[in-house]
Amino acid sequence: MRTLLLLLALGAGPAAAQEAALTQGAELRELYDKAFGYYVNEEYPKAIEYWNLVLRTDPKQVTARNMIEEARQKMAGTSASLKSAFAKLLERGLYAEALMKLEEMLASDPTSPYYQKLQGKLRRIADLAPQKPSSSKAWTAAGEGIASWLSEKEDLPFAYDALRYASELAPADKTFPRLVKALETESPQLKLNDTKPENVRILEHKKEMALHHIYDSKFYLAVKELEGVLRLDPSDVTALKRLGSAYVQLKDYRLAKQAWQKALKLSPADEQLKEYLDALDQAARQQPAKG
Repeated sequence: MRTLLLLLALGAGPAAAQEAALTQGAELRELYDKAFGYYVNEEYPKAIEYWNLVLRTDPKQVTARNMIEEARQKMAGTSASLKSAFAKLLERGLYAEALMKLEEMLASDPTSPYYQKLQGKLRRIADLAPQKPSSSKAWTAAGEGIASWLSEKEDLPFAYDALRYASELAPADKTFPRLVKALETESPQLKLNDTKPENVRILEHKKEMALHHIYDSKFYLAVKELEGVLRLDPSDVTALKRLGSAYVQLKDYRLAKQAWQKALKLSPADEQLKEYLDALDQAARQQPAKG
């Protein structure tokens, strides 16, 4: 199509333009034939390669796009064991081994944008930390951050917070600042958008942000910040208390009660928490019966 338009723009006659259209049509048919042949033979990477050539020739080819997606789904089924093994290596913090497993996954689907992007990230991480050296609190936090960094549904702000928290927990370990720097290099907006004062610790900053969100009636944002705190430190009583308050404002009394009950187990002498839970129980009793 682009060749045809170019010929017309250059003033070529109708005969030349028609010949170009016929030639392009023949090329597309040949590419489609090869792609479908590979697809039928279950050689999905090769089929995708030829459908991508179709799209380079004519980006409006909807069938080619659909078939690429279908071939990827077929490959996802056949590479399920590779993905499972890869996920387990990441969970155990064996980043260098996970990188080798990812290269096997790429061999089965070399055109996957996610695998290609993941390979670059994992190379940077594995260069700095081939594996988690311990199950310390710092490395547990770092592992959570790296998992969010590498996830298909990446959460880079949380990854950034988690790695900085790890650095606070183990200031002598130079791996954490290097990982933070690598993430900042990959996503410079994280540092540009960061509002944490230099002398404030990361979890305190997140709890303070959550409190401001509650004051501003941005309760969902408050919940997100507090859940991030609790993911890194499940025993943070202040975060649990504020999380319960945010859920009350969202009228999710079940989750509010769960948060306050967890906080009370951690801090059984907290009279304020007992008052909160009593108030919730009284409100529940005053609710009209359903049905």
